[in-house]
Amino acid sequence: MRKTLCLLLVIGFFASCSDREPRIDRTFEDSVEVVLNHIKPYKIKGRPSTVSLEQVLSIDLEREDLAAAGLMSGGEWDVDGDGNIFIVGFKNRENFIYRFDRSGLLTGSFGRRGQGPGELQWPFLSCVSDNGETAITDFGFKYIVYDRDGAVLREQKLGRQTSRVEALGNGNFLAIRPRPDLGKGSTYVDVLTLCDGAFTDLKILDRYERPSDDSKQIPYFMWRVFGDRIIIANEARGYELWVYDLDGNLVRKIRKDYRPVKVTEEIQEAILGPDYRRSGTSHTEYFPDPLPPMNQFFADDEGRIFVMTYEPGARPGGYLWDIFDSDGAFIARMSLNIEWAGLYIGPRYTFIKDGRLYCHRVKESGYHELIVYKVTWT
Repeated sequence: MRKTLCLLLVIGFFASCSDREPRIDRTFEDSVEVVLNHIKPYKIKGRPSTVSLEQVLSIDLEREDLAAAGLMSGGEWDVDGDGNIFIVGFKNRENFIYRFDRSGLLTGSFGRRGQGPGELQWPFLSCVSDNGETAITDFGFKYIVYDRDGAVLREQKLGRQTSRVEALGNGNFLAIRPRPDLGKGSTYVDVLTLCDGAFTDLKILDRYERPSDDSKQIPYFMWRVFGDRIIIANEARGYELWVYDLDGNLVRKIRKDYRPVKVTEEIQEAILGPDYRRSGTSHTEYFPDPLPPMNQFFADDEGRIFVMTYEPGARPGGYLWDIFDSDGAFIARMSLNIEWAGLYIGPRYTFIKDGRLYCHRVKESGYHELIVYKVTWT
């Protein structure tokens, strides 16, 4: 009887352990939570960890009607609350911003090339709001907001050179700005700052250092805003994401162990271009050994973070992406075959909004396709 009772207790203990949530490694540094992730994902009961993609739309930039309308390149893009797509193409003939409906039909363009009021010279997309307002940082000195039809709602000088501005939900802004006074020798320094509504600096959130020449691979530096959080990745910190609230307070650090990856011919061609072998220049010192642990990242509406590694994926040209939940736990990996090289400072080429993944894919002809996938979690 006693042996039977002991056996039942042991079985019950192990059964309760199998139902118990896995222990997520967490610690604190200066009152900031640090989430420690390892090589294998955490298996969290009741939390989806498998993602599937179903292509629902393709905008082929080789289409004759788009060329006739002046859309010569697909650069950054975003969508509004109705699924209308806004594309900022840097090489366009007349207008820089092109609007499509959710079915891929071109419905208009605006943001005329020029230096006058409402006109653009070298635009960077800040964001598109749910009601279709498109915010642009132009040529580093001007911030413009258009309504859905292209009428100018706000145009303001930035006062000092600013590479990019992004509006936050509390009325403040993020700005990436050069700081030559902080550079040393052959190093450029930019700072990511929190600004008020007049673009006056309130707080420096991070510092980005990069070489002033092209002798080395440019280190990654990216940020994304989702809801009430700002996420920053900086190669100087390795595989680590910093999470701030909208007031610029550091609330979490997300770290992960990773497998070192050496540069391959495929990666060299993706970053340097297909003609790099004919240049006659040695690239043995260009890439670090091993490669950086990450290349870029984006977040979805539910706070999941998708991080591109240099580990090869299931298909040629594809790489593995680590996926973290909204609490910073590593929960899954997936392979994505998308255009990625040269995105070191964070253009909006890839994002998820309302359960759809928007990304670029390069055709054999060299033209881009803008692809939209329906994202399903199970």
